[in-house]
Amino acid sequence: MLNFFKNKQGSATLSQDKGGLDGCTIFRLMRHFPVGAKLQYYPEYQKNIVLDSVVIAYVINDTFVYSTTDLVWDESNGVLEFSDQEQKWVFKKITSFRIVLPVFSQSETKLDYIRREELLKVGGLVKNNVITLMAEQSGGQVPVLETIVEKRTMLKEGFYANQTVALLEVNAETLMLSDQRTHLRLKTNIPATVQVSKRGEYALLNCTMIDFSDHSLRLQMDAEYAAEAMPKEGNKLMVAFNLPGQSEYVSLMGEVFRIEGDALVVMLTGFVEAGQSVELGQIEILKIKANLLQHASTNLAK
Repeated sequence: MLNFFKNKQGSATLSQDKGGLDGCTIFRLMRHFPVGAKLQYYPEYQKNIVLDSVVIAYVINDTFVYSTTDLVWDESNGVLEFSDQEQKWVFKKITSFRIVLPVFSQSETKLDYIRREELLKVGGLVKNNVITLMAEQSGGQVPVLETIVEKRTMLKEGFYANQTVALLEVNAETLMLSDQRTHLRLKTNIPATVQVSKRGEYALLNCTMIDFSDHSLRLQMDAEYAAEAMPKEGNKLMVAFNLPGQSEYVSLMGEVFRIEGDALVVMLTGFVEAGQSVELGQIEILKIKANLLQHASTNLAK
């Protein structure tokens, strides 16, 4: 298996036990993080610095793989098979597996000043950085995978020639749990309001917060609103709701990550305190969770 540890200089390195990686593990990884799939990641455990990216390839046993058509894992013999373009691949033994991400994206420009400064300090897709990947939600679950940047390189040939990419080596222990959410989700039924800017003017929309987790929340919008009044993917907004025993509303800032019918998935970016925008840290998240658990309309997600 693969394990992370910090060397004497404090940078992360990766050790691999003998025996290689099993086909079942790689099969599950490819299913959760397929080539072409959008994902989000944060570097060096900085959960407040969430960036967008896309899987553009894998490197299996030092061979670049750009697609995985007809992906099959044979449980009886552990063989992994798939097609890449017109080539058939059969891997009886996998000694190394890496995910390939483009180094440059526009998501850094969406960060506020404070988080851009933090990103400059910890670095993003740079050698030896620990990178936590979050795949798109599927069946109520968000696959999470810890990786480490093995290296950055500019590809000299192939479909992405002249593209600078990062090769991320996976942590097999995390991969085995990648189809389970690492943070317990709370199911809620709490009235809330959304403040969103429309053509330079602010509009208030009523909704219900139907679940809350460390990085996101889900809002069920009232059916009375026309489609043109609804926020769009990428819109920044503010969500306000009241907690039991609290005299003031909680005001969270976020960005619409996905629209599911009349529901919005909002990735959280901060909160408002004394009229000022403040980073949403772990203590604030735990405080909100603790108070939500006192609410009669909150239950643990099943």
